[in-house]
Amino acid sequence: MAFSIPNIYTNGKNLKLFIAVPIVLMLISIYLTQYIMLDSSLSGGVSVTLQTNTSMSPGQIASALSSSLHTPSPSVQVSSGQVQITISANKSLADAENYLLLVYQYHSNYTQDLVNATTYKYALQRDPSNQTLMTLLGQAQSGENSSLSSLKSSLASEIAALQPFAGRNVSANYSSADAMLASGENSYSNASDEYQDNVISAISKIVPFSSYSYQDITVLQSTYFLQQLQTILIVAFILISIVVFVIFRTAVPSIAVVFGAANDIIIALGAMAIFKIPLGIASIGGLLMLLGYAIDTDVLNAIRIVKRHEGTPEDRAYSAMKTGLTMTTTAIVAFAVLFAISYVEYIPTFYEIAGVVLFGLLGDLVTTWLGNASMLLLYMKRKSR
Repeated sequence: MAFSIPNIYTNGKNLKLFIAVPIVLMLISIYLTQYIMLDSSLSGGVSVTLQTNTSMSPGQIASALSSSLHTPSPSVQVSSGQVQITISANKSLADAENYLLLVYQYHSNYTQDLVNATTYKYALQRDPSNQTLMTLLGQAQSGENSSLSSLKSSLASEIAALQPFAGRNVSANYSSADAMLASGENSYSNASDEYQDNVISAISKIVPFSSYSYQDITVLQSTYFLQQLQTILIVAFILISIVVFVIFRTAVPSIAVVFGAANDIIIALGAMAIFKIPLGIASIGGLLMLLGYAIDTDVLNAIRIVKRHEGTPEDRAYSAMKTGLTMTTTAIVAFAVLFAISYVEYIPTFYEIAGVVLFGLLGDLVTTWLGNASMLLLYMKRKSR
């Protein structure tokens, strides 16, 4: 593949302007990240797998379910004899789950304070004048009353959140701490059962099926998944940064490479917000894939400019750009095709992966050949003085 573009690095006066372009894109993308949506794997929801021979397209199923359940468009994947539907978390159930967790916490606190108060009472029977025990007993009793009050408040909030499911014995019993805990658990369980019945009933009116499996992804589970995926991404980035520093053993080239990789991911996140690509397990996989692509071109660029000596640094940067553009353009075309097909055929997993990598690679063209290369050329100029 031949490139007729001129060597943009010949005029050294433009290098600082080149660096400003990816930095501006980075700042815009950082602002946009606040609008990224989480998919059901990270925000909670339900996943239903149907055994069916339906001829409906994924888009038709998603549209009909969204209208029937009054939820954002579900994720639908159709394979031979099987349909998998993922629906985002129900807000009432998600709120109630958070309040139920508080019920557990305050019940535990109340129980601990009750045990402590009982212990201090028995100790005071043996030593009635012990002021320390009296103080501790007062603190335990105060904590007991405070925990009981918070327990009642949390249960009341849970029941209020579950009012849309009041037909399934959603009620509160405030007679004791144990009764409140039991009513909180039972109310949430009954509401979840009613929601499951509603979901399956809505699906059965749209897609006939012979059998199904239903999996509830709670907010607690999704929070754990999100934390683990964030850890994986951070650890991968740290390990790559260490390897890059070992290769170059100097700060500026290493920082330039790491900046390039980080900026590609940030630009991809900004594009996810613009194109409504949700952050989930699939898109996290795309970000990890993008990290590999970004490091590949950045290391290629840095090695050509810093480690080799034939010609001028500008000529080496231009040579690296021609090689890198060939690599990146090929990948962009491949992922653009996958992105288009997955959008038309409504294949969410491929759509998320392809979208993240595609927009990240487009950002990589700017970051690597304007930002990263210019940083390295400025470094080589200062080094030669």
